Amino acid sequence: MFIRLFISFCCLVCSLVVFADEQVKFLPAPKWVQEVKPPVSSVQASVGGLRHLLIDRQLNLEMPQVSRYFRYVTEITSTEGLEQASQLSFEFDPGFETLQIHQVRVIRKGITLDRLEPQELRIFQREPDLEHYLYSGTKTAYLILPDIRVGDILEYSYTLTGNNPVMGNKFSKQIQLDWDMPVALNSVRVLVNSGRTLYYSVPENPNGKLTMTETSTHRELLWQESPVRAITVDDDVPAWFTPYHYWSLSEFSSWADVAMWAYPLYEQAAVIEPVIQKAADQLMSSSQKPEDHVMAALQFVQQQIRYLGIEDGIGSHLPRKASDTLYRRYGDCKDKTVLLMALLKAMGFSPQAALVSLEQGATLPSQLPSPYAFDHVIVTLRLNDQQYWLDGTNLNQGTDINSIGVPYLHYALPVATDSKELVAMDDKYRIAEAVLRRELWLDKPQSRLMVEAIYSGHEAESQRSSWKDIPLQQITHQLLGYYSKLYPDLEGTSQPDMQDSLRKNELIVRQQFSLSAGIDELMKNGLPLYADLMDSYLKTIDSARKQPLALSAPVRIRQEFIFHLPHDVNIADYSQQYDNAVFKFSVWVRQINPRLLRVTYRYQNRLDHVPVRELARYREAVEQARDELAFNFTLMPASSATANTETEKTK
Repeated sequence: MFIRLFISFCCLVCSLVVFADEQVKFLPAPKWVQEVKPPVSSVQASVGGLRHLLIDRQLNLEMPQVSRYFRYVTEITSTEGLEQASQLSFEFDPGFETLQIHQVRVIRKGITLDRLEPQELRIFQREPDLEHYLYSGTKTAYLILPDIRVGDILEYSYTLTGNNPVMGNKFSKQIQLDWDMPVALNSVRVLVNSGRTLYYSVPENPNGKLTMTETSTHRELLWQESPVRAITVDDDVPAWFTPYHYWSLSEFSSWADVAMWAYPLYEQAAVIEPVIQKAADQLMSSSQKPEDHVMAALQFVQQQIRYLGIEDGIGSHLPRKASDTLYRRYGDCKDKTVLLMALLKAMGFSPQAALVSLEQGATLPSQLPSPYAFDHVIVTLRLNDQQYWLDGTNLNQGTDINSIGVPYLHYALPVATDSKELVAMDDKYRIAEAVLRRELWLDKPQSRLMVEAIYSGHEAESQRSSWKDIPLQQITHQLLGYYSKLYPDLEGTSQPDMQDSLRKNELIVRQQFSLSAGIDELMKNGLPLYADLMDSYLKTIDSARKQPLALSAPVRIRQEFIFHLPHDVNIADYSQQYDNAVFKFSVWVRQINPRLLRVTYRYQNRLDHVPVRELARYREAVEQARDELAFNFTLMPASSATANTETEKTK
């Protein structure tokens, strides 16, 4: 057995070396490349033991296959930077790209030393997203460099050549212009045939400059910036926000141009073959209502087609035929969308694919049109004068098309021949709701606590996903552990009672607990209250923050405390409200009758982030609202007269 494994390992190592010869070439830099000299001296700070002197990138769009040249010059300033600098990695897609490594050398005390050893090249297929069921096919070439020392200046260059055929010979790219480390000189050069129309946008940057040189045969665009300052990013910024600057390039003239590019990819794949029609007929057999037919198709794609993305080469944007996905019973968002479209077509509907961005949706209107602006695709359908957005990759949704959660993605591009612009989606978003109610009976000798949580819409779907594969006993243990932190003398008396209405898309969870302390202990220490659910939504920030703060998608949250008291009390009503551009918050303390007290908190965010202009006002409002989260009701001993109760806000 050991011998067989050893032989297999040797064969694998050999195959890696042979494969390297086939996939990677060691050649001089192309003749079209212009040399850029790094600064003679640099005052740039060293980060992680490295001082970045030059980042040089050159793109050639004059040839049938786009070539991208890269050159990096970096000074190693400490042992911390040795590990990173002494091994180089080059990623490429073998489906359509070739890699040429030109030069690896160090300059040591003015002497240039060659460090390129082709025999040391190793190629691996790491698949970092495999745990998320995504297979890209991207390969990484590694070079381990010998004799690299502190004080060396490392210089290396390489070229990637190739176009993804699925783009139809059109080019688009976003080129990053700054990073989280300073760079002495950043240079980007783009060569374009005069016959090609290239749209571009550059950021306003006081240190950067774009120049254009034009001849009868080509245009040359050159961006240079020196020095490039390091960019810092605050914690918890929205996914769509980036403080980095990008130079955007695209040969797509409009969003209509992008839609026309995508249209044949999806329409040719969403074909109604006999196997598709048979599946659609079976799904329609249990109901006569069109809405139920749509939901049957959606749930079939969500639940019966597992998520797995084979996205190597043209698979990054080209969906498989609907019948193939139905047979294989797996696919990524493109494949699920095509299958859902085909099933809906077979049912008599007119669905369309809709390109969306999971993170950058809010910024799409400000971007140059490009297929790379999108990283996800869903289905849009018009039914009964209503526009619906259906995501085949979602799980644990309800069964009513009018109650399921709508993707909160801001904008979409319908894939249709008459699609001209991005379409706003937020008007169809259904605000998710959650209610958390705690009811406490202060009975002798043992008090009781009932906890009830009601989730609807996206909140219900999220909770279903969280608890779907967890045994009830484990959920009981988790809930007891959580509430024991709030009530140290808590004991569980039952398992959670879960009522899941898929039609309403509502999930209700109830559980009973007992408190061993009893009324005497509560009278001694007081009746504490803390709105822990509100705490998680009222995010604090410091006064130095300069970037937007991420919040959740708009939600409505209610947290309610009900106390059944052992004797008559007299508690003054209390209320406080905060209403601003970002959120609404309120607290109400009401004595319903002499022995019944109710405290109600409400929260709703109007935005999914705090804009920079609102940071100061938001910070002040949150501090005020958080002052209302904790109360302590001191119960006076019972007497023949009505007892008074002291109410204290705690911080």
